Amino acid sequence: MTGLDVQFITHATLKISGAFGTLLCDPWFLNEPVYNLSTWKYPPARVPPEEVVKDVDYLFITHTHEDHFHIPSINYIDRDTPVFLPAYDEHPSLRAHTSERVMRAMGFHDIRRLKSWETVMLGGVTPLTRVPSAVERSHDWENSGFVIESPDCVLLNVNDNLNDVALCKDIKARWPEIDIVFIQSGGVTMFPGCFRMSEDEMRREADKRKVAFADQRRMLDHVKPKRIAPFAGDFCWLDDKYFHNNWANRTTAALFEDMMNTDYAQSGCELVQLYPGDRWSVDGGIVRTHGEIDWDRMLEDISELQKRFRPKLDAINAYLNDVRYEDFEARSRARTDLVQKYITRDYIDFDARIRHTIEGPHSGFSFVLKANSETGLVIDWDDEGEVMQTLYVPENIWAAILEGRLMWNIVQWVGEAEQLGDYVQDLGRFWFWLEYHLDLNAKNIQAIIEPMLIPGLDQPIRPNAAFFPMAGEWDADAT
Repeated sequence: MTGLDVQFITHATLKISGAFGTLLCDPWFLNEPVYNLSTWKYPPARVPPEEVVKDVDYLFITHTHEDHFHIPSINYIDRDTPVFLPAYDEHPSLRAHTSERVMRAMGFHDIRRLKSWETVMLGGVTPLTRVPSAVERSHDWENSGFVIESPDCVLLNVNDNLNDVALCKDIKARWPEIDIVFIQSGGVTMFPGCFRMSEDEMRREADKRKVAFADQRRMLDHVKPKRIAPFAGDFCWLDDKYFHNNWANRTTAALFEDMMNTDYAQSGCELVQLYPGDRWSVDGGIVRTHGEIDWDRMLEDISELQKRFRPKLDAINAYLNDVRYEDFEARSRARTDLVQKYITRDYIDFDARIRHTIEGPHSGFSFVLKANSETGLVIDWDDEGEVMQTLYVPENIWAAILEGRLMWNIVQWVGEAEQLGDYVQDLGRFWFWLEYHLDLNAKNIQAIIEPMLIPGLDQPIRPNAAFFPMAGEWDADAT
């Protein structure tokens, strides 16, 4: 094969083949939920994992968000596979080494960390260049993208790497013609689906939301790619507790298409809408593996998906209810004391206060997380003062966090927030900072890279923890 061939596996997982061999990126190719076992994919993955990893010559991981760095998926990949990771050379902190620490602990050894704009030759014939994060988003420096230059196709993958004008202009200067760009189709937010409010109020707030597609528009306006392929926004929620997020929190490919048809119909940029298993090449265009999706039926389709994966949902709920409450408050205080002692003071350029209230018959306690540049993070059990936001956490969820079954850094996706006063940017920055640091740089249930977090933890790297395979799920009639 000489021309570039792209198989869209699912979400942000691409299998890119050419004269150099085959590169796989951002593995979350299993039908297993992320973000504390709450968030699935619609449409679901269709390519069996053994087929996904077959003949893979290189692996590229752009960042450590779980939907791009999914340990049970990575566990299928041969440990001798060469791995490319961002070096984060502008930020030489411990957080910058999380992905490498986990990969080496899993047995991967041929690892190369690429600096910003560094180029390697895949197979000795095809340049791959790492694209850094946007300077204007200094707090979000862990994201990255890449460019592959094949004779027939220059492919840019920016996935979650939110851009600014300067980054777009830099890309355009380096690669005047981009044949196709893969870009996030739209993210998800906590509001309103993860907030404590009535359904009527939530629907009113959801109706007010407008999807601006600001990053996608900047890419279209300044990079001017020949084609744009939206991906990595295909989230859905199957558990009844979170099902409302399907209409409250997410965008759809239909909205992206509407934006293209309304505002960029004369731009000359072709929309390449891929579904799991589809292939694309310059010469062949899109090769479909199944029919188009009717986005007007999305909620009905997700309900059918819920039925299909009911055994997994039941297993997850049993897993999250099989927790212990002995010495519950004492163990909770021990965890908060340990985190406060060892957590970094880096990157705290905000002043914010959030209360965690643990709810249930075995709990009823709360504490305040507060941070500023002078004190760092303080976790205060005696602070009765006003806070910007309260997060209500079910006690089984908090107990699961204490036992290493879930992650504290993304507890907001399985709790309910209450906004107290106007929303300010410092609050969002605080949540973002907590997401990276609250578990002492760990990002995955399966990789507790600081074992002291979980007393008695035998194996900090547990690739099959919180993994719920289902008999027959990859049979042809099931996918």
